[in-house]
Amino acid sequence: MPDFTFHAPTALLYCSLAVAAMLLWCGTMLLRRGVPRYRMVVILMLRLVFFIALVLLIARPVWTSPEPKDTTRNHIALLLDRSESMSVIEGDTTRYQQAVAFIRTTLLPMIDQSQLQVRPFLFANRTQEVDGDDIAAAEPDGQTTNMGRAIVQSIVASDPPPLAVIALTDGILTNTQDHNRAISVAVNRNVPLIGIGFGSETGGRVVGLEEIIAPSIAEPEQKIRILVRLQATGEAIPGLELLLLRDGQLADRRRLDPFDGPRIWSETFEVTTAPDGVHTYEIQLMPPSDKSVVISNSHMTTTVRSVSSQEIRVLYVQGGLTWDYKFVHIAMNEDPTIRLTGLSRTANSSRFFENVQSDADLINGFPNTLDKLSEFRVVVLSNLRPGDLTDNQQQLLAKYCGQLGGGVLMIGGQQTFNASWRDSRLEELLPVQFAVVGNTDSNQSFSIEVTDRASKHPVFQISDDISTSEAWNNLPLFSNRAIVDDVKPGAEIWLKSQGGSGNPVLMASQRYGNGVAGVICMQNFWRWRLSRNSEPRHFDRFWRQLFRYLADAGRNALTMTVTNSAPAPGDEIELLIEQPEVAGSDTKQIQNPRLIVTGPDQRELLDVVLDLQPGRPATTRFQADTSGMYTASLLGSDDIILASHDIQVRDIAAELVSTARNMELLRQFAAVSGGMAIEAEKSDSLNDFLREFLQQDEQPKSETTYVLPAGMNGWVLAMLLACLSADWLCRKRWEML
Repeated sequence: MPDFTFHAPTALLYCSLAVAAMLLWCGTMLLRRGVPRYRMVVILMLRLVFFIALVLLIARPVWTSPEPKDTTRNHIALLLDRSESMSVIEGDTTRYQQAVAFIRTTLLPMIDQSQLQVRPFLFANRTQEVDGDDIAAAEPDGQTTNMGRAIVQSIVASDPPPLAVIALTDGILTNTQDHNRAISVAVNRNVPLIGIGFGSETGGRVVGLEEIIAPSIAEPEQKIRILVRLQATGEAIPGLELLLLRDGQLADRRRLDPFDGPRIWSETFEVTTAPDGVHTYEIQLMPPSDKSVVISNSHMTTTVRSVSSQEIRVLYVQGGLTWDYKFVHIAMNEDPTIRLTGLSRTANSSRFFENVQSDADLINGFPNTLDKLSEFRVVVLSNLRPGDLTDNQQQLLAKYCGQLGGGVLMIGGQQTFNASWRDSRLEELLPVQFAVVGNTDSNQSFSIEVTDRASKHPVFQISDDISTSEAWNNLPLFSNRAIVDDVKPGAEIWLKSQGGSGNPVLMASQRYGNGVAGVICMQNFWRWRLSRNSEPRHFDRFWRQLFRYLADAGRNALTMTVTNSAPAPGDEIELLIEQPEVAGSDTKQIQNPRLIVTGPDQRELLDVVLDLQPGRPATTRFQADTSGMYTASLLGSDDIILASHDIQVRDIAAELVSTARNMELLRQFAAVSGGMAIEAEKSDSLNDFLREFLQQDEQPKSETTYVLPAGMNGWVLAMLLACLSADWLCRKRWEML
């Protein structure tokens, strides 16, 4: 039970004598002035209360609460460092993995024998109490290490405090603002700190591939750039060799000179694309002769689809024989560069093929491999129902669009845009979300409205004789539209409906990976070609331009490359912009493209017009003052995006500036708290110390007393002020001032 006492009890005696003398003197003075007796008593009582309270405060009253003698500290706080420096590989494993193995094989068996409990914590820039599964699944990726805060949190999180705090770390503590507080808490609570250091004194030397960047689609026999980003930690990295392989065959090699880390940089290979087909490019980092250098990631691959622009193959898959395919096929007759291949389901077990030129095309129905599907540049899904595409086929379409830069277009009415597609792989690919439609009349007539964005896009320029808006206003009324729930963020809306209920979106598209996916949410779009007021050639031109747009979705008209290996805040970043030449033909120059660069705060940093010649790269620069994501966009006429590139500007992680183990700070913690600091490899000395320390009968026997000040609060101060005020008011009223 808490006890009330005074820190300075002798002050009570001396101050009481002084108060008695002062009150006697005040009473004498009041008698000499002839103050009536009752007034004198009131004034003396107010002053007596004031002086008594003041004397008590001078004696420093406190509540003392000794820790009960039967309270037992029966647990250990275990701190495990998950900062980025613990990801350094030494030997065959990372420092973090070595620490986890040490916990399992050495530390936990000792603690179990002493019948103590363990409260584990993961820490880096913040601290979190975890369990065993969290420790095994955690990744060492913290950007800073604040062990002081972790010590404080692990001690104050329980009452009584832990018997000891054991910290497993490499000693690279990049945030030291809480160290003094941690030492104070550990000393006051009598908790020793035991630091176990992992890593080597020289630091790990690790080199690995981080990222590979290449165009998803390119013209055959065209020069392309393949960029690979690398990262190295440690000092005195020896010379390295990079190999570039295409389809398993050596295409190029590069020798890297020795250097000192840490370092993040990029290497660029320039190669000529192979003939038509999907080709695999692989970067291999060859291990150096110095076996102490660890290669964290020695190879990475990417695919480049080599497709000639002289022929566009379109796979048109429909759920049955429809008028849509008939009129689209007629529209393609005047363009020999577009080859339409039809695959129609006429019954559950029968198919109808048209324009199949070889047994390898679609003899087995829908392509079942990415290589077969990659022979087409556009895939159209027309009037399909849920169940017409299997999960594997949907997954194949997503890879075809996202990885190979193919174009995917879905056409149909409400039966096609069915709610059964919700949460499917196909819905993830498309720019709209499927809706659960109740009593909405999807057959209600409507007209088509072209959005402002579409009116400026080349796909919708369907006439040379009249304006775009006039040409689109000649379209007839339509019916049987699909009603979607919503358009996804980042999607572009091209056509809307005027009239009818529900969401008005009729046509939309979005970038998906390297390609583009679009929808036309109406089943009888073919009626346009039969209308009396509209021109059939407008219909034909629209479809030819749409297929060309979808086919070239993954083929950037312009390319951008960041020449800086690893831009950091304050650097001047250089961009290399180029319009690739198409082999075997004259490349049409893109007139006056605009380059716009925005910073992490979306503020525009650069807006310039470029003069580009095909095959002749141009350079421009901008200043990156802060860390974050910068976006560079190349715009053509009518602000159509031709290419874009995200540029990550960041500081080299402080955790990796020096990867050598630092035991000095651990020794300081141990010295002031009565603990110890030792390297993990010195397991014999560590085992002896822990066995001796973790015996419960060796726990400190001294009683800890917690002290809480008493009396100094708002109520006491208010009483003192009230006494002084009442004394002054009484003397003023009785004209004694």
